[in-house]
Amino acid sequence: MTAKRKTAVLILTMLLLYNLGFIWGNSLANKTESHDLSVGMLNFLPSFVKDLFPNLEQLVYIARKLAHFTEFACLGGLSCGLLAAWGKIKLHPFFHVWAGGFFAAAINETIQIFTGGSSPLQDVWLDFAGFTTGMTLVLLIIRALVQHSKPKETFKEADNVIAFPTGRRPSNDLRSFKKF
Repeated sequence: MTAKRKTAVLILTMLLLYNLGFIWGNSLANKTESHDLSVGMLNFLPSFVKDLFPNLEQLVYIARKLAHFTEFACLGGLSCGLLAAWGKIKLHPFFHVWAGGFFAAAINETIQIFTGGSSPLQDVWLDFAGFTTGMTLVLLIIRALVQHSKPKETFKEADNVIAFPTGRRPSNDLRSFKKF
């Protein structure tokens, strides 16, 4: 593994652990603290968004769900980036990490049971959907970068419609053709 890859693996691992700690740390807050934090975050929203929701509790609910989705999308993206840095974007390791995302979501909701918060099953699926979205987006970005960085094979067109790869081009010398 090159020094650049080792550095990338270290940075992505630290970010992933920080993200997971942030997610699970927020789940350790009791119901009142968590609600107050969500209401405080609404101050960062533009006023026209607040005006769309006359009921503050609806807006808090949507903001909380979007926060969960976003936190887990970041976790999924970091996980996929870490797989790429390790050079393990293959089906088997990918599914292991994907399953790990589901378990991280289940652990997150289990923590909330012990802190007095609600822990509906739909939140596990919402978190997992965020994780899957993050993994998918990063996977698509990596794929686009790999496709873009591959050297393009140049084909020289023959006199007809068919293009032949270099080295396999037919001769333009008419003497090479046999007469019938």
